Amino acid sequence: MKKASLFLIASAAVLMAGAGTQVLAQAAAPAAAAPVAPTPPTFGAAVPGQCVLDEQTAMSTSNMGKSASDRLVQLKGQVDAELGAEGKAIEDEYKALAASQKTSAATPAGKTAWEGKAQAWEEKRQKFQAKVQQRNQEMQYTQQEVMQAIFQKMIPQINAVVTAKSCATVLSADSLLHYDMTANTNGAATQTSFLYANPAMNITTDVVAKMNASGETLPAFDRVKLDQPAAGAAPTK
Repeated sequence: MKKASLFLIASAAVLMAGAGTQVLAQAAAPAAAAPVAPTPPTFGAAVPGQCVLDEQTAMSTSNMGKSASDRLVQLKGQVDAELGAEGKAIEDEYKALAASQKTSAATPAGKTAWEGKAQAWEEKRQKFQAKVQQRNQEMQYTQQEVMQAIFQKMIPQINAVVTAKSCATVLSADSLLHYDMTANTNGAATQTSFLYANPAMNITTDVVAKMNASGETLPAFDRVKLDQPAAGAAPTK
């Protein structure tokens, strides 16, 4: 089973630096000419008894995988909303502290009070950073558990296809030479990809069809919570 991510999960939030946040604007680079995608080669005869399976594609394009992906996106949105609100509050507090620093420093007592507030803010910022890291880990563990669950449910379907196709061996697509290219043409992204193996040996589509035909679904799942581990649901590292 491939170890690459099945679902693209973006960073949960932008961590605040000690001196506050900045927005860095970058000028767009001139668009380069889109590379021309090569034509796939003409393959030799399929090797009898040798099959190829792209596990990632099978998992992600099956109905089960799509449903799991939608749920992960939903959970990610909840995390973003939580961290976004808290991060905004910390940023606003920083701006208020920065604005009051000069006037507070006019008297020793005012300076001391301001320094106390600044220290309290720094502690909040550190706790927020720790929470961001924890939420990212929780989403990673959740994704790993979902991938494992889908793969386990996919095994019987793989076995059925292997039996029907009389596969003597099954090669993972990840172990084969493959070509992938994404080109941006007039604002539209086009993807060109192919494996260096005779397509007749590829059983990925058959496995996906079997998975969909089974009608199996994953049990409802929530985000793994590292600070409140559920019994029997502790993530494996």
